[in-house]
Amino acid sequence: MQTKTEFLIWDKIVNSAKQRFNYEEYLQYFSDSKIYDKIILHIIVGFASGESHNTISTNLHNELTHIGIHVYEHVVDEIISDKHVVFSAEIYAAYLTFSMLEDGDSEIEILGYVTDLLEKPKVY
Repeated sequence: MQTKTEFLIWDKIVNSAKQRFNYEEYLQYFSDSKIYDKIILHIIVGFASGESHNTISTNLHNELTHIGIHVYEHVVDEIISDKHVVFSAEIYAAYLTFSMLEDGDSEIEILGYVTDLLEKPKVY
């Protein structure tokens, strides 16, 4: 089960990505606006886990179909098309989160790193 701090980590990552996601472009395909958070998280976690574009697209299409949202595969593929670039900071934050959780780092520490990465990015 997810702790409150882990929820905050994933919420931080998704909310950061939502700033770069054009909801209006896809409103015609999804009647429930809550689905966008799930779609964004699925895309980010897929790329952070090393899945290919095609695998993420297929899995997301299958998941949407399973929960009763009927959307063409090419629409899902279009949604994902540039997200490996658009969500690059969030994908890295998710990868960092997975890695740090696996290493046993504290969730509070992870939340701090993710917050710094997404809210105060530094270029060296």
